[in-house]
Amino acid sequence: MPKDRIHWIDVARGIGIIFIIYAHVLGSHDFRYLFYSFHIPLFFFLSGVVYNHKKYINFLIFLRKSVKGLLIPYFIFSFIFYILWLIRLRADLFSPESIRQFLSIFYGNSNNNLMLFNDTLWFLPTLFVTRLLFAGIAKFSTKAKSLILTLFLFSIFGYLLSIFASNIKLPFGAETSISAVVFYGLGFLYYQSEKAKLLLSKYKYFLFIPLLIIGGYISTIDFNTYGQQIDMRLSHLNNYFFFYIAAFCGIFAWISFSVIINKNSWLEKLGRNSLILFVWHPLVFTYLPMILKAVLGINVVKNLKIFIPSIHTVASIIAILSANYFYTKLKLVFRKS
Repeated sequence: MPKDRIHWIDVARGIGIIFIIYAHVLGSHDFRYLFYSFHIPLFFFLSGVVYNHKKYINFLIFLRKSVKGLLIPYFIFSFIFYILWLIRLRADLFSPESIRQFLSIFYGNSNNNLMLFNDTLWFLPTLFVTRLLFAGIAKFSTKAKSLILTLFLFSIFGYLLSIFASNIKLPFGAETSISAVVFYGLGFLYYQSEKAKLLLSKYKYFLFIPLLIIGGYISTIDFNTYGQQIDMRLSHLNNYFFFYIAAFCGIFAWISFSVIINKNSWLEKLGRNSLILFVWHPLVFTYLPMILKAVLGINVVKNLKIFIPSIHTVASIIAILSANYFYTKLKLVFRKS
């Protein structure tokens, strides 16, 4: 990918990870549904943007790279968080629940109270399946029109599955991948289309606010109608049209914003470290409330309730990036010694 084009992608990832961390602090009675309507679809879309079909002609190379980039980190992080979960709860290693949670690592689906040690890890195996699924689709649907038609059929099938078989939870979140591949594939098509990129670049200043308003309005109607937020992980897609309209409005609103910014060292840094932030922020969330109460006092924390999501978000980012910085420095020291 040309270096002059990667900046806005990292900016978009940086914005997306801020929204994910912030939304995870909000309660279901707040405006969390606004973020859930597009933040995960945004990451699937951006993953499709950077998919290079020419580079992965050999499927075995593609599979090996996907395993190395997604599955191996998933299993490493899962085992780490599982051990931390056992220590924190002082759980019996051989209790039925401990064994159940351990086995859930290999199932790779955080539904039905599985992966309690860190249920945000569901994204990694689901993205792995989505990548493989799209690679298969792209192999047989080589032209843009046939690919769009195939993705449309997957959108219908994924939605019907969420309505009539929402209790089906497949290994590695494969049921979510059926809908996720739509965003992944359209991200790929968008980046392959010079016309689409030119149009967005030309009208970027006119797209951001209208798309943001439309997406927010549609997701609000959806939330008020169904009484629950859109949640891909839980197969809560609610209304087919609301789901995709709100998702793509959010995606292209923030992509427009990212293209407008183009370069921002802080957001790009967050984007490059989005995986680390995504994986580790639940751990910070576990201990941060106790630290805040100990330092500030319970009454002060209660008075700061409205600022808690922002405090959690900023504190998580600072703590995780600082830890990653020192970890990187230590690795360099040990390599030199």
